[in-house]
Amino acid sequence: MTDSSSPVSAAGPTAPAPVDAEALGRALAGNPLVRSVSVVESTGSTNADLLSAAATGDVAGSVRIAEFQSSGRGRHERSWGAPPRTQLAMSVAVAVGADVPPQAWGWLPLLAGLAVTDAVAGLGVQAGLKWPNDVLIDGHKAVGILVELTSGRDGMVAVIGMGVNTGLEPEDLPVPTATSLHRHTDEPVDRTVLAAAILDALAARLGHWPDDLDTLAADYRARSVTIDRRVRVELPGEREIVGTVTDIDPSGRVVVTDDEGAEHQVTAGDVTHLRPVD
Repeated sequence: MTDSSSPVSAAGPTAPAPVDAEALGRALAGNPLVRSVSVVESTGSTNADLLSAAATGDVAGSVRIAEFQSSGRGRHERSWGAPPRTQLAMSVAVAVGADVPPQAWGWLPLLAGLAVTDAVAGLGVQAGLKWPNDVLIDGHKAVGILVELTSGRDGMVAVIGMGVNTGLEPEDLPVPTATSLHRHTDEPVDRTVLAAAILDALAARLGHWPDDLDTLAADYRARSVTIDRRVRVELPGEREIVGTVTDIDPSGRVVVTDDEGAEHQVTAGDVTHLRPVD
């Protein structure tokens, strides 16, 4: 089932095309993750939309895409936005079982980042992962990911949201360390095709979760740009750890060996920032 609102106004003949909800629905017909697709002109946050819907109905399998988000956000409530149609702002609701082992929960945001790298590889773009789930191209951030859990009417639901910069011009980039996917491809990015590729890759990665974390861990390590880097881990309360990242452990935690040789396992929820130390 698909639903599409009126598209945002085009600025001219080169304005990005809207996401085609009907074409996307057809492309995802065999995807076990997807039950319905909704594309709206604008909303505050696609994640917030699905979290709200989960409180009153069966939202699992719902995909929500917005041509523009006025209140997009990442971890620690950091804002994440872009002009209309220059980003793929998408969330999907996934039903999760009550028997998920504790060590598996931390892998949801990591596998989402891994799925995006799978999808953009199909465009000829090699992307890496800065722990936990920033997708980097040539060292610049192109994708932000936020996973939120909620108790839905029919059980636990994970809402996996992402903002993929697809058509941002240099003057629109939020920070100098950001980039946009179209700057690394030969052709303009078709966001409908990209959305289908990401959701197919996400379904494949979720097929290994939560019972085959070894495969996820091995593939994540292979894409990691954080392992072997010297970093500063900033923690709440103005605490920090400075050392070298030696591993991503089986629970998805980053392992940092400090200058005294002590190992620290840190979860994504504990970290305010993780920054490279040159």
